[in-house]
Amino acid sequence: MILFFAAQNNRVVEALEHQLSDFKVARCRSFNTLEKRLRKPRHGLAIALMVVDDFSELTRIEEIQSLMRDLRLLLVLPSRDARMVSHAHRLAPRFIAYADHGCDQIGAVIKKMTGASKPAALNTKMALMEN
Repeated sequence: MILFFAAQNNRVVEALEHQLSDFKVARCRSFNTLEKRLRKPRHGLAIALMVVDDFSELTRIEEIQSLMRDLRLLLVLPSRDARMVSHAHRLAPRFIAYADHGCDQIGAVIKKMTGASKPAALNTKMALMEN
């Protein structure tokens, strides 16, 4: 399962939601909801995808880094600002994408992480998990 955090709804988030349509996703639209979800038992939660809107949001994510120790982290940063990228690397993400350069590769990265070679096979697997 993928934990997807994005406080804003915009074209980047819409594109990511489309890429995640083949996966089981838990969406958090606020930081408080994200923190509460991370404090619950994992139950198959393996990947955290976080769309960061600004530096203060990244700082808040850093504060709860210990709750994400066992998750594979993917970050989407708003830009390639050196300060933000430096702080993002402190979280040891598996992958960083940039909202101002598109996020088309996120779906491929997640498929590789989950071992999903074909979307149809993944849909069958997800359907079985939900029943």
